[in-house]
Amino acid sequence: MGPTTVTAPTVRIATRDDLDDLVGLGLGIQELHANGRPDLFRDPDPDALREFLALKLSDESTVLIARDEGQALGYLLAEHTTRPANPFRRSSSSFYVHHIAVVATAQHKGVGKLLMDAAVKIAQDNGAAAIRLDSWQFNSQAHGFFESQGFAPVNVIFERTLTELS
Repeated sequence: MGPTTVTAPTVRIATRDDLDDLVGLGLGIQELHANGRPDLFRDPDPDALREFLALKLSDESTVLIARDEGQALGYLLAEHTTRPANPFRRSSSSFYVHHIAVVATAQHKGVGKLLMDAAVKIAQDNGAAAIRLDSWQFNSQAHGFFESQGFAPVNVIFERTLTELS
């Protein structure tokens, strides 16, 4: 019996052919958010997610997909953003990661790092000065991953919910 060949996951720009897998991956992250903040996030809706991701595949967004032997393991959705200078802030150029999701069975196996490394390369190739993302307080598992990838908190958003007066 010969040696076993082990493949490593690959990351590439997603296409419309990946849409079904992207929807499946997106449903998981949407469920996490809907459970964490049901007051803000809608329950997962495959049709709405399909429409949203199809639009992102055709606009200026960057959608990456990680695969291993044909199986979708994760995805990343980002966009290059620029901000003009104003009296308070300098101009800026950043690559903003809106979503990163990895299936549970592939977490802690380097898939998220592969996605993030690909995003860094794209950001550098497009002249971005930084990569930015945000993460909800309830998603503490993701915070450790982001810190391991060199991210640090730079802005804290405080919230005070208000109840309707009767």
